[in-house]
Amino acid sequence: MVKCCSAVGCASRCLPNSKLKGLTFHVFPTDENIKRKWVLAMKRLDVNAAGIWEPKKGDVLCSRHFKKTDFDRSTPNIKLKPGVVPSIFDSVSHSQEHSYSVMDSPKKLKHKLDHVISELEDTKKSLQNVLNREKRFQKSLRKTIRELKDECLISQETAKRLEAFCWDWCQESIEQDYIS
Repeated sequence: MVKCCSAVGCASRCLPNSKLKGLTFHVFPTDENIKRKWVLAMKRLDVNAAGIWEPKKGDVLCSRHFKKTDFDRSTPNIKLKPGVVPSIFDSVSHSQEHSYSVMDSPKKLKHKLDHVISELEDTKKSLQNVLNREKRFQKSLRKTIRELKDECLISQETAKRLEAFCWDWCQESIEQDYIS
């Protein structure tokens, strides 16, 4: 299983070539005090538990969240110096894209939700207007084809072809409206 960095907004993954790129991954400390400092530095919330996120066994942070001076490079395997705390994280505005990041206040969230609901209702009304316009256009087109046929300005065969073509064209138009 590929390990991913636990920091909010970080897409680093522990792949076979990660070390060649200078990217290392570090498990959370076993010392509870230092582990707590790491978690607080991350500013990551657990929205399911409505509290601070707690790392699970195997959760890691990548080297991008530590200063160069935090590493002990005296051995072949790069290690963190004892007691260091990660300090390099993306800005809060970037982290708000993720459901597990530090969230806005309930009032702000309610305001955002109300805004999204309002936009959704406007979009539904707009879609209904487009569909109604399509139906009126289809009726008008069929009426025109019938009148042309009744006045013997087009043949029965041409009328059938036009109706079939118009029906196909209207269906494609409606499908394009849904896709767009």
